[in-house]
Amino acid sequence: MPAHLAQVCLFNTNGDPLKRFCQIVSGQVEIDNGSLLSFHMGHSTVAHHPPAGDLGENDVLVTLQVATPQEVDRIYGQLLASKLRVDDRPEDTEWGWRIFYFRPAPHLVFEVGAPLG
Repeated sequence: MPAHLAQVCLFNTNGDPLKRFCQIVSGQVEIDNGSLLSFHMGHSTVAHHPPAGDLGENDVLVTLQVATPQEVDRIYGQLLASKLRVDDRPEDTEWGWRIFYFRPAPHLVFEVGAPLG
């Protein structure tokens, strides 16, 4: 199964411009818990989050969802075989996904993942 775009998230201290944009384009709030604000955009979401952990000011996280954890591992292996530097190995998360991250450029991070089970 090919990957599909699940989420785009801007990590930035000031999320007001993105919030106003999403209110106009979508108007459909998915999550607003004080730290994460996301809007439905068709089958995907667009979100804002303050910088956290390895994701700093102005970083953009693009989440690509695949069908199975085995597909996550297959993609990871193919990226390594093609001599791309991948930031970490696939891991199972506490929120029930198998994921890994790939940073092809400053401020752009791809998260490739699939639900466990």
